[in-house]
Amino acid sequence: MISGAGDGAAFSAMEATMANKYSFSTAALFPRSAAESLRLIAGAGFSHAELMPQCFAEAEERFASRAEKCGIHVASIHYPLAMFPMLYNAGESMVGEARRFGEGLVRLCRALDAKVLVIHPHEPAKDQAHAALLEAPVVGNLRALGEACAAAGLTLAIENSPKGPGRTPAGLLAYVDALGAGPASAPMVDTTEACEADEDPVAFIAKVRPCHTHLSDHAGEQKHIPAGEGAIDWRGVRDALRGCGYSGYYTLEPVYRHYLDRPEAALEKAYAFISGLIGSEA
Repeated sequence: MISGAGDGAAFSAMEATMANKYSFSTAALFPRSAAESLRLIAGAGFSHAELMPQCFAEAEERFASRAEKCGIHVASIHYPLAMFPMLYNAGESMVGEARRFGEGLVRLCRALDAKVLVIHPHEPAKDQAHAALLEAPVVGNLRALGEACAAAGLTLAIENSPKGPGRTPAGLLAYVDALGAGPASAPMVDTTEACEADEDPVAFIAKVRPCHTHLSDHAGEQKHIPAGEGAIDWRGVRDALRGCGYSGYYTLEPVYRHYLDRPEAALEKAYAFISGLIGSEA
């Protein structure tokens, strides 16, 4: 209950903070545990985070109770990279396990009030003569995940990739459409991945109209460096997102090597950058 002017001001400040959609990925704080990473992200001023589970325990529904004690809202979950061999697996004996694991991730999303589950495009079969055997089960896994997301009111965000069908705006849109993962599936944009594919992330965003973003910088051979430290036109990125009516989270996802030492200072710098960029009209 709000009691007194001081409490009212504090509540208003909290509301204003929660209203922003600045987020940071726990993937950038590897090899720390998800719980420790969430606490560090919260300590830097972020109200939201993207969870990248690093083990099965962090991907279970019951992990939500631990995450909620970290003082931050988990806004999105990235399908664990460590478990990609399950999702993109045509093995007859793995399909059932992959789908059960995906259903568990969806339950975790619901428990945390995370509205977005991130995946990558699969690699199309090179051997078309055996596509039904080697590719169809993988497509089935992705479609099943999309159906589970739709039933739970989540968005299945499909990220662009520097290789394969998601490397260009047209390719990513065509992939999402052809995949047939249902109404919950939508394209998202990773700024560094666009650069790696020799695409302009500003133009990529304008053409794709993403449902979700991963923001990191790029310069020459350096990729996934902290936003603001490379060659990407960040005002252009911001304006492109505004131009397409973007209402999702601004999720910073740099590579972890920049946060191995003194993560607190690096996270505070990241928060200052994204809040200054998105909060500015100039």
